[in-house]
Amino acid sequence: MSAVATLRPLGIDNTVQVSQVTHRLALGIQWLDALTQLPVAGDWVNDLEAIGTRPGLLRFERHPQARQALRHAGRLARVLPLAAADKVATPPADVADDPTNFVVRAFARRDARYADYRSDNDPRQYVPRRLSLTPVQSGGVPPSSLANIRTAWLWPGATYPLAANASAIRGCIRRGASLASAVPVAWARVVVTRPGAGPANFATETPLAWAHGDDRGEFLVVLGTQAVPGGVVLPATIALRLWIFLAPASVLGVADPLSGLPLEVAGSDALNEVLSGTAMPAGHVLEAAFIDITLAPGRVSGVNDADLLFA
Repeated sequence: MSAVATLRPLGIDNTVQVSQVTHRLALGIQWLDALTQLPVAGDWVNDLEAIGTRPGLLRFERHPQARQALRHAGRLARVLPLAAADKVATPPADVADDPTNFVVRAFARRDARYADYRSDNDPRQYVPRRLSLTPVQSGGVPPSSLANIRTAWLWPGATYPLAANASAIRGCIRRGASLASAVPVAWARVVVTRPGAGPANFATETPLAWAHGDDRGEFLVVLGTQAVPGGVVLPATIALRLWIFLAPASVLGVADPLSGLPLEVAGSDALNEVLSGTAMPAGHVLEAAFIDITLAPGRVSGVNDADLLFA
């Protein structure tokens, strides 16, 4: 006589819990080196500046591989439903005005004893960034999934470690009537193209490299293989064109040096041109004067200070 097994439906009484969701991810960011695509090194800090118009005043938790995270807990869990109610009461005109947006400041510290950003404590390996991100939420509650993870890039700062044979361009952007009275232009953006046969036109020339200027007006463009034409034998020189985009004129705050850092509205994508830092921030203006330079590959070249002086 054979026994017939009877299958019981699964229920609480005949199952064993193997895991439990202890928290939900409100927002997670992984910071990558824009050139190497590897996680950035150093004491990288993320601050939640605000959620919409509501002050954030929270610091992200640091995780391995340059990951930063905010859990749906504590004060954040109390603020999110309020921000969601703001959105229902006053629907945003566009994503930039969304009251559920997280405004995040990202910067590095040389000495962790200083909690807030200080120019003299910035190792200047990467340029700070300020992003507006739109997390996925339902009634002020994030999903129990990985939907709110973002990937963002950081661009080289003045002390970025360069290989011995790197092809790069350094410069310092200033405003003023003369170099003697000029002041640095903070947070500029630089795009490098290859000059074409016709008149100079940024809209039709292919970008080869990007750079983010820092609070001192300094930038570093590191050129990859796409900027060096030819095959096995390198050319003696490369003709390149620099396009300068300046942020709106502002005075650097002494109490808050990052007050003029441009806000880059990235929306809800996991990665896009804003997050990668290759989209121009709103308000940045392309200067009419471009700069044509001749660069010897395998060397770091500087741009003449007079060519980077703007009225």
